[in-house]
Amino acid sequence: MARRPRSVQVPPGATTVRIPTQRGAKGAPPVFVVVSETRPTLSSRIARAVGGWAWRHRASWAPTGYAVLAYVLTAVVHLIAPWMVYVLAPAATLPLLALWWVRVKSPERIGERPGRLLTAAALATLATGWTAATVHYGPLTAPLAWAWVGLILAVQVFWLVVRRSK
Repeated sequence: MARRPRSVQVPPGATTVRIPTQRGAKGAPPVFVVVSETRPTLSSRIARAVGGWAWRHRASWAPTGYAVLAYVLTAVVHLIAPWMVYVLAPAATLPLLALWWVRVKSPERIGERPGRLLTAAALATLATGWTAATVHYGPLTAPLAWAWVGLILAVQVFWLVVRRSK
């Protein structure tokens, strides 16, 4: 029974414990377990718990993460290339135009749930329009910030509903 674990007496206050080698493992290096003397702080424990929760639910909260990334990138574009508003403003109509084009040319591709496609196209149009307005006026404009929050809520709810109903 060489594989049976052996109990090791740990002296009080010890931070390093040497685990003896198993029989038949000649020449194997000894195993050391190092334990930290300090306990994690409350803030580090909270951060670890929130981080673990966010990692486990990362697919559910993907639209919110992308919205935060879009907000930061829009702020950078506002500072670096404000002329992008002339590209983004016409591009805001593309999702609805694409949906209309597919509906006219091949209606069988719309599928069983045209409401989902219409909602997704409308939300994409609103998001691109928000991006164009934010690039032009700046990300700290109060009405645009509130529009961003409302758009995040709408997209997040749409995402969760569509994922549940599959």
